Amino acid sequence: MLIHLLTFSNPDRINELTQIELNLFEEAAQRLGHEIKVIFARDCQLKFDSRPGLVLKGIKIKDIKVLIVRANFLRSNLEFRHSLIRQFELAKVPLINGYLPIMKAKNKLRTMQILGQHKIPIPKTYIVSHPEYIDDVITDIGSFPVILKTLAGSHGSGVSIMESKRGLKSVIDILIKGDDSDPVMIQEYVRESKGTDIRVFIVGKRIVGAMERIATRRGEFRSNFHLGGRVRVAEMSKEEKKMAFKSVAACGLDIAGVDIIRTKTGPKILEVNANPGLEGITEATGRDIAGEIIKYAVKIAKKNKLQK
Repeated sequence: MLIHLLTFSNPDRINELTQIELNLFEEAAQRLGHEIKVIFARDCQLKFDSRPGLVLKGIKIKDIKVLIVRANFLRSNLEFRHSLIRQFELAKVPLINGYLPIMKAKNKLRTMQILGQHKIPIPKTYIVSHPEYIDDVITDIGSFPVILKTLAGSHGSGVSIMESKRGLKSVIDILIKGDDSDPVMIQEYVRESKGTDIRVFIVGKRIVGAMERIATRRGEFRSNFHLGGRVRVAEMSKEEKKMAFKSVAACGLDIAGVDIIRTKTGPKILEVNANPGLEGITEATGRDIAGEIIKYAVKIAKKNKLQK
């Protein structure tokens, strides 16, 4: 089967991380007797006449049986990128993941709202849009350090640890310059996690891999694999598995990476990722994670064909 994959990378400047993941998908598809064809977002033109459609470079929309969406973008031109995913959906192309679930997961504020609405445990978190409220936030959190996050970011970017109120206010003064600035996220620092977390990789309704990520660089609290974090297979409790599935279902994702930290009061969800990286989880578990996604995509394509 021919399986299409949408990436938002520039075809003229594909970074190393994206190239590794594309290679993993292509190799997995070949092993399973399928073929991957990459669609670059740059080569997609939106069309509107009697019904929404797309003009694609060298591809007819009717020939796309299933589309794996790799939402590898941050906030730059966000509205158009989300609209492009939605256009494929309107053109009746089966998507993995869909437009609305990606919208929910790419917006950290919205993710926090969803997790809170479903009573899924998370670290104490504030979204702050003005520096004058920092004192109230710190009083409620209790102590420093705290974690400062921008609302966009991946692979550990946009995340800092702040050791003092003075430092926190200085950074927020830089990030929030007026009414049009994005707010920032301030989160409690969980000391007992000690720079470690669990990344759970879910495809469909199955956990296909789980790894423990451990920060190894001196002074580094972020455990991300691409920041030098060490990875190994993670053993998960029933409660952690249940929380991971509940978080993914709440966001409506087909494929997701769920980040969990272990605290004195039990596991808590740090993040639900709509575009989880493949390299670290593949290395840690020794499993063909890209192949699991390919098999799921084939299943969705066949199911869609039967429903027509």
